[in-house]
Amino acid sequence: MSRRIASALAALALLAAPAMAQGQPAQPPIRLIVGFPPGGGIDLLTRVMGEGLSARLGRTVVVENRAGAGGNIAADAVAKAAPDGNTLGAVPAGPLVINRHIYRSMPFDPLRDFTPISRFAAMPVVFLAAPNSGIADIAGLRAALEKGPLPCGTPGAGTTQHLALALLMREIGRDCTIVHYRGTGPALPDLLTGTISLYVDTVVTGLPPARDGRARAIAIASPARSALAPDVPVVAESVPGFVAETWLALVGPRGLPEPVAARLEEAMIALARDPAVVARLRDLASDPVGSTRAELAETIRAQDAVWGPVAKAANVTAD
Repeated sequence: MSRRIASALAALALLAAPAMAQGQPAQPPIRLIVGFPPGGGIDLLTRVMGEGLSARLGRTVVVENRAGAGGNIAADAVAKAAPDGNTLGAVPAGPLVINRHIYRSMPFDPLRDFTPISRFAAMPVVFLAAPNSGIADIAGLRAALEKGPLPCGTPGAGTTQHLALALLMREIGRDCTIVHYRGTGPALPDLLTGTISLYVDTVVTGLPPARDGRARAIAIASPARSALAPDVPVVAESVPGFVAETWLALVGPRGLPEPVAARLEEAMIALARDPAVVARLRDLASDPVGSTRAELAETIRAQDAVWGPVAKAANVTAD
């Protein structure tokens, strides 16, 4: 009973925070936990989110980095936090729709232990061909693979990029020899020299070498052509329905009071539509989303159903 009362009081405090009169007790900062180190793409997006939420809620938002285990450490801290609105998570796709299919054990259930609030930004996967490969599009990739498997790189086993490559091979009925790297840095020289014929990346780090002509972006796996690279076709133009993105969402612990969740959803939707925020997201090679709670919940369910069978068929493990 005391936990429910505390949560209800927290809900009222969150709703009233912007209008608090001077002299009233200050509300504690909102902890926004993210599972990756400072300075990376996910961290930078989280800080944009945190600044926007702070302005709209009238409360200080403090970003807390808890890196490790593919984002599971941070997500677990959110799942086990009190559902009072004072602890939230900036959680990417991995812990919510992929990790439970590739880790032998999980400290939380992503389908049960969170209150989905809003998907903030999406970072589509891009397929890059080596400049000397002769591959210009998905049809060219399919034709090249008819002659036998080609070496294809990913930034790591169990990543969204890895599963996107496995899904594409399944959809086009071909196979490749997968080479895992520790990120884009070590992989890029091999792509540029043709040691690997294809590399799967996110647009954040994949578009720069394509824009300067060092590699060829043959397709982006967003639902529609991205404003980040409008001249690059989407995979779905060749493989109907194909989408592969990593993304960042705001979630709370399970049981977040309805008034708190609704207020946060409202703030996140407004944030993703703010022209200044949209410009900052574009600078970070991300597409703004600003989904509703129901839309995020459906995204989690739908993508979990997609990536589970892909991970199992490709025997992907992260342990």
